[in-house]
Amino acid sequence: MLNYSTIQRHHEDLGLAIENRTDIEWICLHIDKCAQQRQLSEVNLKQINYAISNIPTGRQRRLKRARDQVLQYLYDVCDWTLPPKQETRCQDSALKWMREIQVFNGNAGTLLRGYHQQRQRFIANPNSGSKSELAWLLIVLYIDVAPLPLSYWQAVLSSADPIEFFEGQYTLKVPHPTPIAAFANDAQPSFTRLPLPLFAYQLLQQYMLQQTQPPTKNALLKALNTMLSAQPYYLAPRSAAKWQRTFQSLWHHHYQVPAELLRDISDPQRHVATLPQHFSPTLPLAIKKSLYQPIVFQRQENQDGIKSNSGKPYWPHKELIKYYRRKNNASAVMPLVPSWTQDNILPKLLFHFCESLFIDGGIKRDNLPADTVDRYSNFYKNLAPLSYQAASEPDKLALWAQQAFETLDEKDSQSWHFYQFLRSVSQQPLTDHLDLSQFEKPSLPARVDPFRLSVSQLHLVIKHLLSNNNGHALQRLFASVAALLAFYGALRRGEVLRLRVGDIRQVANQNNHFVLTITKTDEGSTKNGQTRHVYIVMPNVAAKLVRITIKINAESDYAKPLLALCGESIASRASHYLYPVTQVLKGLFGQQVRFHHLRHSGIELTYLQGLHLAYDQEDNHLATLLDDKAMQTMLTKQTCLARFSFWLEGRDFSEVNDSLLFDVISAQFGHSHYATTRRHYLHGLERIIPLFKPQKRHYSRDELRYLLDMPTGSNDISRVLAELSPEYAALPEQAKKHYQPYFSEAELLKRIAPKQRTSKLEQEWNENDWLKMWTAYAPGEWHNGQVFNLINGQAMRKLTTGELTMKSLSEAWMLLGQHQGLVLDKKQCTAIKHLGGAMITETCISENSARPHELGKLDIVFNCPSNQRTLQAFQSLCHLGPLKSFNATLTLIQNRKSLKSHKLDLVKKDFARKQDTVLLKKIPLGGTSLNITLHTPFSAAIFKRPLAQYFTGILAITT
Repeated sequence: MLNYSTIQRHHEDLGLAIENRTDIEWICLHIDKCAQQRQLSEVNLKQINYAISNIPTGRQRRLKRARDQVLQYLYDVCDWTLPPKQETRCQDSALKWMREIQVFNGNAGTLLRGYHQQRQRFIANPNSGSKSELAWLLIVLYIDVAPLPLSYWQAVLSSADPIEFFEGQYTLKVPHPTPIAAFANDAQPSFTRLPLPLFAYQLLQQYMLQQTQPPTKNALLKALNTMLSAQPYYLAPRSAAKWQRTFQSLWHHHYQVPAELLRDISDPQRHVATLPQHFSPTLPLAIKKSLYQPIVFQRQENQDGIKSNSGKPYWPHKELIKYYRRKNNASAVMPLVPSWTQDNILPKLLFHFCESLFIDGGIKRDNLPADTVDRYSNFYKNLAPLSYQAASEPDKLALWAQQAFETLDEKDSQSWHFYQFLRSVSQQPLTDHLDLSQFEKPSLPARVDPFRLSVSQLHLVIKHLLSNNNGHALQRLFASVAALLAFYGALRRGEVLRLRVGDIRQVANQNNHFVLTITKTDEGSTKNGQTRHVYIVMPNVAAKLVRITIKINAESDYAKPLLALCGESIASRASHYLYPVTQVLKGLFGQQVRFHHLRHSGIELTYLQGLHLAYDQEDNHLATLLDDKAMQTMLTKQTCLARFSFWLEGRDFSEVNDSLLFDVISAQFGHSHYATTRRHYLHGLERIIPLFKPQKRHYSRDELRYLLDMPTGSNDISRVLAELSPEYAALPEQAKKHYQPYFSEAELLKRIAPKQRTSKLEQEWNENDWLKMWTAYAPGEWHNGQVFNLINGQAMRKLTTGELTMKSLSEAWMLLGQHQGLVLDKKQCTAIKHLGGAMITETCISENSARPHELGKLDIVFNCPSNQRTLQAFQSLCHLGPLKSFNATLTLIQNRKSLKSHKLDLVKKDFARKQDTVLLKKIPLGGTSLNITLHTPFSAAIFKRPLAQYFTGILAITT
């Protein structure tokens, strides 16, 4: 429930006034009554306004102000959707906030000049032992780090260990008063991260070593007023909020920070830090083996295995709980992990949930007894089945979860335990698209799930997707392109799946530049219901795979999904093309990583590209922080201009209204407001704030001594300068005295920071490297023993040259086992032999046919005796086996002298299926035989020779 204290803290941090507790709580009570989701409808707002209008006294005015203050909090912090007029009012308050900052412009200039004077005096004599060390530290933090509310600086200075070396620089961890990070728990609190320049680092480090007790907020304000009212500032004392306004004005003008970005920097609740990554570039062997492997469902004949003797559904997690109860018993046997079942995947998901509780423990305890796990999972009896297909589609999975949640009883904690189960479900590769935000209380700040990949890390994922012997060539290609589009286009999972052939085009004369149309299709709509155009620029090695995908679909219908074979369902596409990407992501970077984090990463890349243009920075400006040459390649001016060419239209960035930059970026990703982009997709500020400042600057020798922790006046600075600067080392002695050191902080950090491992990821790729890798892992031949490789290297070449169309290949794929392929086991190979072997013939087209020029199709022909042995062979192949999809013509050939033969009845009743045709042909001489002709839609020009060789090879295996 909304409460006064939280709203008061938010307004106080922004330096805004707030109404009294009684009025705020009156508004909160009315909002809680009518709003169940993160939105307030026009009707609900009218009801609240009507209730206010019924107040007969002047309290009406206070309640209206309280209403606006509460709705402002819900809009800014809790991501609520408000009626348009109210949203406009919230946006107007941001303008008012900026106007209040402008009042202090004059003071900000005075403050900056005084700061530079005091800094020079301090550097010349850092050990003066001033009693105002706390105030000086605070001023440095405000000017060099961020203009945060005073309450946050109090929390930082009270923290035991706020400094962390992260991604090549020292950073400051700023805790959130209310947890908003998805990773937040008792051991790892929610926080954001700010870059900590060397000067501020040395001051803060010294303070932390000398600190005896945490400072209070009043003590900080008093110290600030005392120092800033004296020389060299002479500024009037003021409140904490007004001091923050003064420092914000300084940042706005000195660092040229626009209003939106200034608000981000000033409010830690608007962003969440990422945690340090610990990963190996090697994919775990278990995932490597299971990658692209078709999911094997429990066979229909074994369905009794998922029911108990009483006929009730069987839940394997109960057996797991029994095992842990009897674990000390020597006869206890660990139950096997259950298989997937097509109609209900809950038994397997619950098994994994309980297994993780036993292995990893609960939120507070490392070891949970079996009875506790049993209680945590006792909601299972109330759940409706969840089919595999429904679980593969985000909307259907979310609907199932919502309906299940509503049926559970809150009184016995079932709903809470079910929510923990859903958290486990969202970590599984198959169901990692489950959005848990619908189960969070609307009055709490929206949770943020921070994670990002660099360009080199994405390319490592692509390498693992391409270089795997499992699956088929199109599966590896489509999975790789799905990851590339999700990253460089920042697409949602459903947008990748629904993208059609007609929704992507290559920009003329630009091999690595594509335009995507994200719009409503027959399979679903965009999240906000609106169409948008996304402009993508990617490295040439990645663009090559996208161009191949467009090329092989050249003859396809524009409405066909891009990453699909013709007729393939959206559930199949999710399972076979997106699921492998999720497997690799989790295998490399951890179970917390989801497919959606590719979108996070792509949005941050676009944001950095925009800021590089806005601040006219070189591509190597963040080189030390990123440690990723491939990422730097995407931040060159040429690439950044290409990424925003749709907006710039040939103009230089200086010629456009750069205040629109954040709106342009947000529109690319389907966000109505920049705040959504900033809060949920851009994590921390450690890569953002350095862009406001020059990469290199001049340093005095006194400053270098202080930053490098050298004694005041030490002559050893000459030796250090010689090591840092070859230019200085080459100068004659007299010239060295006049040398002005010019360094980046990264160069200085190498002398004092812990040595960091450089990235071992592959940074550079030739344009054809991935193409070669893809073709190298595709089978070169059409068949190999008992396996018919429909999607092989030869078929891919024919697709790209146009000899084979996607439609023709899809027809064959649909009839030959789809993703499992045509694989004959030993029994089926023997059946082929019993049928006399298969002949591949071309269908005869009559001269009187309406389409005499139609390309010839293939028939699979068997000539065999008509007996029980033949019947068993035919049934194993065509009733239940790999050839069951083909219609057949069964021609019984009988001698005309045969009388009262039962053979024809045998063929009609036992051989023939509903779709088959039975013919009788009488011959004057010879014995009885059966001709079985299976009709295929396969092109004779493409498939005749490969199929003939395959079935000839099958006979050779059985002899």
